[in-house]
Amino acid sequence: MIRIGFIGCGSISHTHVMRLSLLQDGEAEIVGLCDVNLENAKRLSKLVKKFRNISPRFPHEPSIFKEPVKMLETLDLDAVIVCTPHTLHYRHVMAALERNLHVLVEKPMAVNLKEAIEMRDETESRGLILAVGYQRHFQPEYFYAREVIKSGKLGEPHFVIAWLTQDLRRAIGTRTWYLDPSLAGGGQLICSGTHITDIVLWVVDSEPKRVKAFMDKEGANVEIYVSLSVLLANGALASISILGDAPEKAIKEELRVWCSKGAVYVKDGRVWIHEKGGYLSEVPRELLPRPSPNPDVNFVRAIMGKEECLVPASCGVNAAKLEQMAYEDARPIPSNLKPATV
Repeated sequence: MIRIGFIGCGSISHTHVMRLSLLQDGEAEIVGLCDVNLENAKRLSKLVKKFRNISPRFPHEPSIFKEPVKMLETLDLDAVIVCTPHTLHYRHVMAALERNLHVLVEKPMAVNLKEAIEMRDETESRGLILAVGYQRHFQPEYFYAREVIKSGKLGEPHFVIAWLTQDLRRAIGTRTWYLDPSLAGGGQLICSGTHITDIVLWVVDSEPKRVKAFMDKEGANVEIYVSLSVLLANGALASISILGDAPEKAIKEELRVWCSKGAVYVKDGRVWIHEKGGYLSEVPRELLPRPSPNPDVNFVRAIMGKEECLVPASCGVNAAKLEQMAYEDARPIPSNLKPATV
């Protein structure tokens, strides 16, 4: 039985509880909840108690704390799930790792590459699991796209197009800190766009080498529009567009990868294979692979040795590297370095 504590009990933590509810009896128990706002923890506790498989000692309630360190010192834990604002991830993840606890952290794993590398290295030195909440690794269509490219059937990947759109302002709900750079660490690129940067790197199994970036805040304190041109380490080129001011708040996205012998397209939960000079055919849903249901189930079962962790810390490092390169490239040019106008 994996004993789990939560650090951060805001809206996304409810999603994690729902995912954990798919576990079998005896696999995990949620024993501690921590949030600076105790009302958040109390609300999450009510949801936890609805699922006997992750709250087997009903009516006993998970212990509630305001300070993460107090929870980590008080409870006998095996793992924690970190759902705090992005700029706090490093502090909370490292505190858990230093107590030899496994960690599942919400995306992005870190807001800069230095923190991401330190988190990964600490994990590896202790022989622990640090998983990142990139749920697309568990969607059959993306999992299939990665597997078919890795198989070599389509040849070497040459060019990638990926885009994601949503209305960030309407989608954030109670997470208004998404527009506060001191807590979010950035805007649309790392709030939702990080799913696309991660999936591009994961599907083609590479990392960024060069990034050219353009960003527009559109009156906000963080970037809302993002356009990236990326050279990957394997020689492939990627064009990534991320829009945070779409007509609808729901996320829409698409991924297309062209290879030397064909292409694979992913959109709206469907996947197509395009043979070079040949047919475009959709892969039947029933033929797609069925990986673990979600990051939380996979995290628990990876700790138990039942599954391979599908979102290891290396994925968080790769995404952080691309995102930091993008932010550095998009910085405004100081006025004294701008070319003179004619």
